[in-house]
Amino acid sequence: MVEDHTTEMNSIKTFLLAVHTVATTEHYTEQRNIADIVDDTNQKMLVTIGEIISRDGDFYWKRYKVQISETGEATLTTAVNNIIIGIGKFNKRASITNFTYASAPTMCHMRFGYSNKAFEDPVNKRWGCDIFIDVEWSTS
Repeated sequence: MVEDHTTEMNSIKTFLLAVHTVATTEHYTEQRNIADIVDDTNQKMLVTIGEIISRDGDFYWKRYKVQISETGEATLTTAVNNIIIGIGKFNKRASITNFTYASAPTMCHMRFGYSNKAFEDPVNKRWGCDIFIDVEWSTS
């Protein structure tokens, strides 16, 4: 995995790839629909464009929807758990393999916002849910 922090969505994608390594992860400017992400294992995530939800001086919070598609309930639970654990590590600046904090200097804090109800697609039998991650960014 190559780290990419050239945009905010690239930083989120890089973080997700580092904490849940088995999923193919793209963001909205790369793919518009999670179904279009090619992955032989059917484990994939799509980061959508963030919306600003608050600001305080030179800091602002953006909320990103992350669509998750997994092969079953157990792998979906693992994906969500990996992301929650990763958010905790990020906020403590604990080591995350393949993620360099200095490469994302304006990415300050994260929190797990909420999710929708998990579902199983009756056609392809994949499990999915959307989670919302809030990220605090610095303007400098």
